[in-house]
Amino acid sequence: MQISLRKQRSFLCRLAILAVALLVASSVSAQLPGAGIFALQSMLSDKSPEIRMKAAEGLARVGGRRAVMILRRGLSDSRMEVRIAVVEALGYVGGRLALTVLSEALKDKAPEVRKRAVEALKDAGTISAIPIIQKAFGDKNAGVRLHAALMLRKIGNRRGVPVLGQVVLSDTDPAVRSAAATYLGSIGVKDFRAVSYLAQVVEGDSSPAVRVRAVESLGFLQLPQAIPVLRQALADKNAGVRLRATEVMGRVLSKDFE
Repeated sequence: MQISLRKQRSFLCRLAILAVALLVASSVSAQLPGAGIFALQSMLSDKSPEIRMKAAEGLARVGGRRAVMILRRGLSDSRMEVRIAVVEALGYVGGRLALTVLSEALKDKAPEVRKRAVEALKDAGTISAIPIIQKAFGDKNAGVRLHAALMLRKIGNRRGVPVLGQVVLSDTDPAVRSAAATYLGSIGVKDFRAVSYLAQVVEGDSSPAVRVRAVESLGFLQLPQAIPVLRQALADKNAGVRLRATEVMGRVLSKDFE
């Protein structure tokens, strides 16, 4: 009982030190670059995972190159929840250096950390993060690849079209290909490349569900070049694909294209 109380007091003491460090970092870091960083750096090695996570949050508030380099050490933490906190902190800080460090987190042993790293890349660099997010499509975990596709849709830039195009044509998981096909309909509006990728899906994908998603996306591209592809889908061997193509064709033909 006495030992337990002693441990509790020790934890509360370290928590108080961290609180002071966070206060210093938040209030005076603009006037004194690096103020409070030393304490936060020490807390990132604390034996309590909760304190290490709070230290990561504090370093995110401080920001800057020095904070990023300290956070980088946290990527090797033994606890997954701490590594996630570090990854999220790097996404909050942003910038080129943070993007580089986050690319290392894509190799983490835990799929959940790798998913959070993809999300943090979107937060840290938006458009400039696309080439790094692209690396996540080589991940063996389908959930990570799905999350990478979602982040490209959230970024919403046409630079993601060829990336999703390659994914929809080559990924081994139908769920990932379906997501890529759907998101091409969001970021590929009036982009001829999107029609080309989706046409190949309609023609040759083995999954009817993926072909249905491709047909649906063709209806959002606002391009007359989508019509011949939809006409082809009307002859698909799968009744579900033909039904969806019929619905989308009617909607597309009712619109005028510029």
